[in-house]
Amino acid sequence: MSSPENDPVASVRNLSKAFAGKTVVSDVSFDLRRGQVLALVGENGAGKSTTKNMLCGLLKPTQGDILVEGEKVDDVASPEHGISAVHQELSLFGSLSVAENICVSSLPGSALRVDWSEAEQIAREQIAFLGIEIDPQALVETLGAGKQQVVEIAKALLHSDKVLILDEPTTSLTAVERKKLFTIIEKLKERGLAIVFISHFMEEIFGVCDSFVVLRDGRQVGQGQLADVTQRELEEMMVGRGIDGQKVTLATPTNVPALEVRALSSADFVDVNLTVHRGEILGIAGLMGAGRTEIAEAIFGLRPASGEVLIKGEVVPRTISAMKSRRLCYVTEDRRSNGLFHNRPVRENLSASAIVQFVRRGLKGVGFRGEREKARGIVEDMNISVPHIENHVSDLSGGNQQKVLLGRWLAMNPDILIFDEPTKGVDIGAKFEIHAAIAELARAGKAVLIVSSDLPELLHVTHRMFVMRKGRLVGSFDRDEYDSRRIISLAASSGEEVRRAS
Repeated sequence: MSSPENDPVASVRNLSKAFAGKTVVSDVSFDLRRGQVLALVGENGAGKSTTKNMLCGLLKPTQGDILVEGEKVDDVASPEHGISAVHQELSLFGSLSVAENICVSSLPGSALRVDWSEAEQIAREQIAFLGIEIDPQALVETLGAGKQQVVEIAKALLHSDKVLILDEPTTSLTAVERKKLFTIIEKLKERGLAIVFISHFMEEIFGVCDSFVVLRDGRQVGQGQLADVTQRELEEMMVGRGIDGQKVTLATPTNVPALEVRALSSADFVDVNLTVHRGEILGIAGLMGAGRTEIAEAIFGLRPASGEVLIKGEVVPRTISAMKSRRLCYVTEDRRSNGLFHNRPVRENLSASAIVQFVRRGLKGVGFRGEREKARGIVEDMNISVPHIENHVSDLSGGNQQKVLLGRWLAMNPDILIFDEPTKGVDIGAKFEIHAAIAELARAGKAVLIVSSDLPELLHVTHRMFVMRKGRLVGSFDRDEYDSRRIISLAASSGEEVRRAS
């Protein structure tokens, strides 16, 4: 007979959810215990987000039960049940203070007057427990991603004494911020919370979690203790097949320059010189803050800089319209804020960058001939999992949203592509598909520049690699010279340039 302290604090039993008659989660069951972290894993579209949303009360199950301390509950979102979630997309108000954000759902005081001093004291206590120095009066928009994540956790903990769900909590964090978050998770375990941890990063899952549940195509296909499985076994459970064969084959690039950058400089980087040839995939590695994204944005005309950009040997004005007219595209890392129209159909998102191709004027007015056919073709080519092209992008998983973003630019048949974190927040299966698509683009003679903080990604899919540190290109490596330790050392070194970039 189990002791009360080992009994589940919450459980899901035979949980299922259907939308418009289509079942997206079917028959999921697991237990959550105090002081333990459960990893909820699976590919994009496996049903993790839907399961999370049912567990925290954002969605009502079509079938099945949620139990809290052994009792079935209908309104799991009620604060009395002690279950809260920190979602992948933070729900903070940037123009409000830290204290206001933490207490926003239950401001202390009366109906006539808010007790702001008490709100600040509540916020100060929550933040102090988490061990991070943050001024309760500071505006959230002035905080970095790591501290915003802490504020979101503090807000959730105000009504969570049983279960806390963390959905992709490290996606936008630096290595230092990730370590701080893991320390916070240990404190929450000591407090006795049960934690659900959703992540695509295997090293994090094996580093902070105790047990796991694997979803695939909306069904539960595995569960157990992480100590009993290897990383490869867990990955193969997620994708439903062996992963040894998932290797990208790179074709030999040409010696014909497609994109040249000469003496490009700004407030964020200095004297950047690089060339990307037709059929080549060139990577830029470096720590966060090194200036990688800023270079990509400057090339595309999104930020001011001095220097020159040449396309096929011709100096081109650094404006977005000029770059698009030369068939250069930029796939942003921030698909939510800058990349996609989340409340518009997949069809419109896929045609947005090449809309002029579809506009037709006739006696009946303006129409869009061929748009639907083009969108359906991209959905098929990119293997985008969506019931219909009229579904909103917000209905898709992160990996499928990323494919839509890539597919949108492919609609204009670009010659040069710049990818900023192309597989950020996607699972192992979607990552391989995106890598394969990038390799195929290069094989077709396209020139590709990839900016990524994922060094294994760059090692896997590039022909050459530059390394950035503090706004400067400090090293270059051909594929046959790749050495992850040397690259990391060069990116993190505080001394002079170790190896000249050329």
